[in-house]
Amino acid sequence: MTEIKNIIFTKSAYNCIQNTVYFINHLLPLKFKYTNESFVAIEEGKIKGLITLDKDSKSNSRFKITKFILEDSDTSNANQLVNYVITRYRAMGASSFYIVIDEKDADLLNIFQNELNFRACGLEYLYKINSINSSTLSMKNYKQEFSREICNFYNENINSFNRVLFARQPYQFKNNCIKYMFLDDKDNKILGYFELATKNNTDYYINFAIDCAYNIYLIDAIKYIVMKIRQKSKNFNLYVKIKDYFMNSKELIKILDENNAEFVSKSRILAKDYYKEIKENNLFKNAKIIFNDPTTA
Repeated sequence: MTEIKNIIFTKSAYNCIQNTVYFINHLLPLKFKYTNESFVAIEEGKIKGLITLDKDSKSNSRFKITKFILEDSDTSNANQLVNYVITRYRAMGASSFYIVIDEKDADLLNIFQNELNFRACGLEYLYKINSINSSTLSMKNYKQEFSREICNFYNENINSFNRVLFARQPYQFKNNCIKYMFLDDKDNKILGYFELATKNNTDYYINFAIDCAYNIYLIDAIKYIVMKIRQKSKNFNLYVKIKDYFMNSKELIKILDENNAEFVSKSRILAKDYYKEIKENNLFKNAKIIFNDPTTA
């Protein structure tokens, strides 16, 4: 019989202080959770699978699956793991869950898209920025008083049929990212919004939204961000995410290709929301699956 439980209630690798931090987080309602949460599938005292959920940009209702592990060649625990966390989080107020999977990972795509019935709702392209010159563009640091205006700008640039899943609320811009604004100097109109995120101070990821009429300034904005990173570190890797649920994604991909950005991967965004139910009694025929998203939401 398989048992699903929070990893803190197992003989995990966490020390006493970490266990206390994660235990408190476990007790809190979704709105106040401050870190990710992992759950494991246990059979005969052995961990056979693990799933980790992160808030998506501090959202209280949208969560990203950032780690998914199945041990051995037995994938029968996938349904139970995903079902458990979705049921638990939905009862606490969550409304949607998603995962970003590299198109090359056929086994994982099969589990989430075909067996667990996650719906395909977008693509994410990852580019690495190698050599780049200095920028003449100047951007401003994000200011909290712009949160509502930034939020409106961000959401307006998402395709209308994707806004239900990917739109943000103003409070979500209080995340831990370094944030920059590209403004029209004349009337302070927002033309672009850029977030710089890192988990290790070596690999940096740019998430952004830019006005369709100002796509050509993307490279200058990236150059500006490179300049800022270089003020703190000489050795780093910089990646740019292009998400096709933004209206101008095709033009942005073309600009990166023309400027010799290194294409890294193309991933599918698969989502499950409360309008859809998970299929039961699925059969899994895949080998060992390990998924660990190194990027940020």
